[in-house]
Amino acid sequence: MLKVTYKVPALFSLKKFNDSHLLARSYEYPMLTTIRGAILSSMIERKGKVYAEKMFRNIKNAQIFIQYPKEYMINQCKIKRMSNKGYEYNYSEDTIRDWEGKYTVGIREYVLTDKIVFYIDKSIDDIIELLVNIDRIGDSESLVILENIEEVDAMEKILIEWNESLGSDMDVYELYDWETKLNKKGDKDNGMNFNDVYIYSSKKSPKYKKRLCYVKDKIAVDDFLGDMFQL
Repeated sequence: MLKVTYKVPALFSLKKFNDSHLLARSYEYPMLTTIRGAILSSMIERKGKVYAEKMFRNIKNAQIFIQYPKEYMINQCKIKRMSNKGYEYNYSEDTIRDWEGKYTVGIREYVLTDKIVFYIDKSIDDIIELLVNIDRIGDSESLVILENIEEVDAMEKILIEWNESLGSDMDVYELYDWETKLNKKGDKDNGMNFNDVYIYSSKKSPKYKKRLCYVKDKIAVDDFLGDMFQL
């Protein structure tokens, strides 16, 4: 298992699912969707769209575990945002004077954190090259710099799926992933596919799966399949 560490030189922001653009709270950690999307984007840049589409299943099925941040601080900023009505407006050069009236004040949360850390298996070809090429995780302003990639035999402070048998005396966190929806034969996946996430696809229709997770302090890599993940 590879432990991947990115340094966050500025601020990190990732809008919570179901929040609007006018009230955009942020997670303090990346989603699995975020990491997979960053790897897919990197693959398109390095290898091209045709290759990335062919390798999409490898990215979707890779084992990835998010490390909960050791320290972070969240702040809210008031920023100029287009109003809901503004998105419906038919803009042209003739109506440019009316643009200003279609804006309002929105709230955006930003997270001050030193590093983003996650663990990933080596099932994706040239994964090191792809990880080196990633320069943002989160929104377009959430720049990152690769600090370290190392092979480890244990994972620390990772988000693991919670279930009722564990009890309720613990903090629970949202974690979204690309949906897998196999047919009865198990040979066709009607969940997330390449065209659902490719930004220029006319068939774009993202499908996500929500998990409730808790923080597991430490677990050996050899134990993770049988001991902790029952997805």
